[in-house]
Amino acid sequence: MKSSQKNIKMHRSVLLLLALELVLLCFVTETQQGKESSKIRVQTQESADLIFLIDGSNNLSHDEFQFIRSFIASFIEDLNIGPNAIQIAVVQYSNTPLTEFYLNTYHTRTEVLKAVKSLRQKGGGETNIGLALQFLIDSHFITSAGSRAADEVPQVMVLITSRPSSDDVRSGVFSIKKRGTFTFAVGVKDAEAVEVKTIATDPSFTMVVPDVQQMASVQQQLMSLFSLVAKKQLVIEMQETKVEAQVSKRDIIFLVDGSSSVGNANFLEISKFILNMVNKFVIGPNSVQVAVVQYSEDVMTEFYLNTHTTQSAVQSALKRLKMKGGWEVNTGAALDYVFKNHFTRAAGSRKEDGVPQLLVVITGEKSVDDVKLPAETLKRAAVMTLAIGVKDADLEQMKEIAIDPSLVFNVEKFQNLPEIKDRVLTPLSTLAGVIINYEPPTKPSKKEADKRDIVFLVDGSYSSGRKHLSAIKNFIKETVEALDIGSDATQVGLVQYSDISETVFFLNTYSSKDDILSQVRRLRLRGGTVLKTGEALNYVLKYLFTKYSGSRKEEGVPQFLVLITGGESRDDVKQPSDALSRAGVTTLAIGFENARKQQLKDISSDPSLVFEVKETHSIPKIEQDLLLPLSTLNGRTQTSELPISPTSKVKAKADRIKKDIVFLIDGSIHVGNRNLPAIRDFIISTIETLDIGRERVRVGLVQFSDIAKCEFSLNTYFFKDELINKVKRLRLRGGTEIKTGAALDYVHKYIFTKYAGSRKEEGVPQFLILVTGGRSRDGIKAPSNALLRSGVMTFAIGAENAVKQQLQEAALDPSLVYHVEEFNSLPEVQQEMLVPLSTLNGVKIISEMPTMKTINENADPQERDIVFLIDGSSRVAESFPVVREFLRGIIQQLDIGENRSRVAVVQFSEKARVEIPLSAHSARDDLMATVDNLRPVGGKRLNMGAALEYVARNVFSVATGSRRDAGVPQILVLLTSGKSKDKVRKAVAGLKRAAIVTFTIGVAEADSQELKEIAHSPNLMFAVKDFKSLPEIQDQLLQPLKSLIIEIIKMPSGITEGHKRDVVFLIDGSFHVGTYFYFIRDLIINLIPNFDIAKDKDQISVVQYTENARIEFPLNAFTNKEEVLAAVKRLRLKGGSKLKTGAALDFVRRNVFSKSGGGRKHLGCSQILLLITSGKSEDEVRRAADLLKRTGVVPFTVGIGQVETRELHQIAYSPKLTFQVDNYWDLSDLDLNLLSISRHLENIPIPTTISTDVDRRDIVFLIDGSSKIGKGFQVVRKFMARIVESFNVGKRKVQFGVVQFSENPRTEFLLNTHSNKKKVLVAIKKLRLKRGKKLNIGLALEHVMKNVFISSAGSRIDNPIPQILVLLTSGKSNDATSQQTDQLRELGIVTFGIGVKEADSTVLEPLAYSSSLAFPVKTFPALFNFWNQLQQIMKTVAVEVVD
Repeated sequence: MKSSQKNIKMHRSVLLLLALELVLLCFVTETQQGKESSKIRVQTQESADLIFLIDGSNNLSHDEFQFIRSFIASFIEDLNIGPNAIQIAVVQYSNTPLTEFYLNTYHTRTEVLKAVKSLRQKGGGETNIGLALQFLIDSHFITSAGSRAADEVPQVMVLITSRPSSDDVRSGVFSIKKRGTFTFAVGVKDAEAVEVKTIATDPSFTMVVPDVQQMASVQQQLMSLFSLVAKKQLVIEMQETKVEAQVSKRDIIFLVDGSSSVGNANFLEISKFILNMVNKFVIGPNSVQVAVVQYSEDVMTEFYLNTHTTQSAVQSALKRLKMKGGWEVNTGAALDYVFKNHFTRAAGSRKEDGVPQLLVVITGEKSVDDVKLPAETLKRAAVMTLAIGVKDADLEQMKEIAIDPSLVFNVEKFQNLPEIKDRVLTPLSTLAGVIINYEPPTKPSKKEADKRDIVFLVDGSYSSGRKHLSAIKNFIKETVEALDIGSDATQVGLVQYSDISETVFFLNTYSSKDDILSQVRRLRLRGGTVLKTGEALNYVLKYLFTKYSGSRKEEGVPQFLVLITGGESRDDVKQPSDALSRAGVTTLAIGFENARKQQLKDISSDPSLVFEVKETHSIPKIEQDLLLPLSTLNGRTQTSELPISPTSKVKAKADRIKKDIVFLIDGSIHVGNRNLPAIRDFIISTIETLDIGRERVRVGLVQFSDIAKCEFSLNTYFFKDELINKVKRLRLRGGTEIKTGAALDYVHKYIFTKYAGSRKEEGVPQFLILVTGGRSRDGIKAPSNALLRSGVMTFAIGAENAVKQQLQEAALDPSLVYHVEEFNSLPEVQQEMLVPLSTLNGVKIISEMPTMKTINENADPQERDIVFLIDGSSRVAESFPVVREFLRGIIQQLDIGENRSRVAVVQFSEKARVEIPLSAHSARDDLMATVDNLRPVGGKRLNMGAALEYVARNVFSVATGSRRDAGVPQILVLLTSGKSKDKVRKAVAGLKRAAIVTFTIGVAEADSQELKEIAHSPNLMFAVKDFKSLPEIQDQLLQPLKSLIIEIIKMPSGITEGHKRDVVFLIDGSFHVGTYFYFIRDLIINLIPNFDIAKDKDQISVVQYTENARIEFPLNAFTNKEEVLAAVKRLRLKGGSKLKTGAALDFVRRNVFSKSGGGRKHLGCSQILLLITSGKSEDEVRRAADLLKRTGVVPFTVGIGQVETRELHQIAYSPKLTFQVDNYWDLSDLDLNLLSISRHLENIPIPTTISTDVDRRDIVFLIDGSSKIGKGFQVVRKFMARIVESFNVGKRKVQFGVVQFSENPRTEFLLNTHSNKKKVLVAIKKLRLKRGKKLNIGLALEHVMKNVFISSAGSRIDNPIPQILVLLTSGKSNDATSQQTDQLRELGIVTFGIGVKEADSTVLEPLAYSSSLAFPVKTFPALFNFWNQLQQIMKTVAVEVVD
């Protein structure tokens, strides 16, 4: 009977299982991985620990969550609850898990039911089931939480989920099953059946229903199975089986202390410990590989990762282990050894294939040597190290070794190792990999005086001859012997020359003395009959004294050149010598035989640094004389013919460190496999010269033929060895046609983007290196120009059949075109290419793209209003004539006229002064004559912020000639010679809001960062070293000044860049889109960086639609860009044959933009919809679009292909917010500033939620009642009374309340206390000063929100009636106020800030709704100076009612 029952599988139907209630034994299905096997046997007693793990995410509506709650309550109704029967716990999960109650929290059914019925939905955008499962193991299935697992009470979990897990569930499932927990899984709505089955103990423990309402249908099935478990008629008995790790492939190396201090008996314990762990894995070349290394003072490999390929072979090898012995423990050296000799492909490592690399260090002693540096190297290589310390092991060293403190394990003695076996096995089984943000370890730096960069430049001509070379080599060797060599000490380079120069090794080639000496010994005579020392000096300056060659001159390390020559140079040496001197290189010259003394003097930095010997064998005699200046001189100060400000030096240095470099290589069959190795070697040797790193140089690689393919993008690899390994594995793409133009377009659109790792928005130089071997079949010029406009500097390298003209079209400049006869000759151009690659810092490109859009179709592109705002301070006085000439030169090129271009000129220093208003001159000659008469205003300070505000208010105004209301472009050209003394940010924001496009010109000491902030875009920013250089940028400035198209879209109130926005992407997910879906996804990814995503800022949602709509994630799902980008990258096509856009618009209005869906219209947030569609809607869209617009949503529409334009216009807020592209590729051409829209703002910002009834409002006075007010309180009372008198007071009109505060607040009367003006005035007259020493404004604001601006206190905040708070204070608050002021704004309460005594604008502005609502006064009587202005503003505050 038993035998036959063992064959019954648990995945048979539940009905069969119930019919066979007498079943005594069956198996839980064994997984393919052999993770578990189980038996079932009959028992009787009813008890269980049951945990409900329920989905609390936003994927479920409020009603759906109630169904789940009811399901659990109904299930529990029939159970015998109690501490000796069935115990219940409930955990909710979404982004994170949340305990509702533990197993031992409640002991009766009544208590449990009450707790279940009071459950509230947790909310959250993610469903991290893997995290939740681990949480149950760590926090619930434990004795302290009520688990009775130790008493063999069945442990049961019921998972209820509504969609696939957001994280990896494998680790959690593995762990929970390993414990013998019965896992039931109920999937509803969008739950993934395969995942649900994976989580459940057995497929028969899985119930999937399409709708939450249908859960009741599976209750009986679940109850029947649970009953069998509770009665122990279904029992899992875990058997010791071979458990394969969650990630089936991994490479594990055990590094074991084999020193004599361990002892043979303890070493046997280590061997058994390793054997027990290895037995838990499936060993094999396609599964888990194991290696063992022993160490003490030296290291010994027992076996490599690829030595043993079966379980039995590894077991036998472990049983044969013998302790190696030795008295010292050099753990650092051992770590270095395994890194270099074991984590390599030759030793069996599969790191390059993405297999997790793990190292387990077991030691019983403190290491004699340093462990930190080799441990950091392993971490950098993504090796996950676990550290096990026994006996005398040092805990701090263990922490340094382990990749994370949680992976450090300590036991008192080796016999206790089995106690930690499971704890060690878990990470070994589940860790899948790490991402290390590696910063190279910093050693204690040597004194600057000990650092030197020394290059030997040696005459290698035949005239010197081989007889002299031996003596020269000996001299260099002896000199090197005397130096402290190292990457943080003295570096040495060596060049040999005759008619041409040749590098033997660079400064950074070797960092050890032995390596340098070895290379010097192997030096062979170069040969050559002509000696060109001048060219050689130029060569070392260009190629040796550069950062990529190892020079540290930017760090201030002294630079030395030691020239050794035996003949007269045939070329000029003076000019290159001077260039070396200017670059800060100190040159020492050693001459023998036929060297000319005068040339040596011309070359050396000082006559005292010239050394002459008759013959080379006498050179050793001058060694000490040479070493003295080499060891004592601090080098020359680098000089420049052009003055550079300290700030620009620092910036230039920082910019040079960072570069983004993309290789675009011809992968066609014309290149062929025979040439690919040469291209690979060229790329690798170039990478080796670069300072690779996340924050330094990034590299990408694209291969192309007829189409382009990205091998890796700029943000794929951040370590040099990873890049090189990837390039080594490069395989030819193939293809018969070469389409270089399409490839250039590809890298422009998809590689030089923020999403792909480009940092061009941060100002990092962008380089493209094109390598091709044939003629392109398509046009190159247009895509090349597009790259140029976007600031990419292209190098073009052609071989074999490449066409020179095409290379020149592709390259930034003809000097960046390189041609070789064959690919094997690529090394010949490498050095030449590296110079511009290391020195070019970017190109200034004038944008031809419009920066804004307009609704004025008839505006003439030649019409523009241009205002020159010029620095007139004292520092400009001497150069002011040059400024005048510069203005004349610009004006001369403009088409001046009443209906053409108008020009204004404003000077500024401390204050701004209008010299020429826009309406002054309609003739060029008159304008030029006035410019000729300009004189500097003088002044020491530059208040640029005030000047910018002044021109925005007083010059770009209709009254003074501005035509902004007619849609004419408004342009400001700022010219300054210094940094502003006041802040510019607020003024700049005002200019941008007013759609004024600002150009900036910085001269001399102007601050580049400040000018970048002021300029409308980086392309409109110009800089010159002095005023005399202004003519150099005249043409660059004129091009955009004359041709830039500036268009303005006036949007409804509130839709601006700076406000909070709810943005919903409604995207076509139909089969018509198909495989092109990723283009839509990429468009969204490219738009995301334009938003300031945070809880209280911008929110993003994505909805896919076909015949119905599906929310991918709601507005409140994510609170940062990284989460949103990750979610968008996970998007997959929904599928469907029909498009019902009208229904989809209705859906987003009701379910996404609504308050329940995360919308914040009620808080005054702008709401924007971006519809992306590829076809005509099958339902009517007008009604749905109109409803959407009436609720305040601004729709944008993007149509792909043959979409009906009329339909797009019907949906969009304005035809100007409709964008159409011919194909999916063109989506990337859409302006990424789709949402950078502008409107004219009133001077006073108002909350955006109201009726035009200005007679109804709720006004609360929050007044300072501290002792500091004193007698001024009488004036405050009169001030309040004066304001009250100006309003029509009543319950259906204007209501007033008063609160006093000092340390704490006190309500004097509420909004509904007094129903007419007379009563309010009497109450104000009776007010008495509260008194108190401190001012807690934050507490007072909190009080009025909670106790005054509420319905029960008379506030009509829930109705469209303005809520106004008038705060009057005499000083700064002692507590924080920022959170409260933000909450007031969210509630739509408009705060006015009035300050007396110490309360100036710096105190008031952060408290007031806007800076324009802050009123500081010095005395109490001065309050009446602005009361009329205040009450007028209070009467105009309105809240917009949205239908």
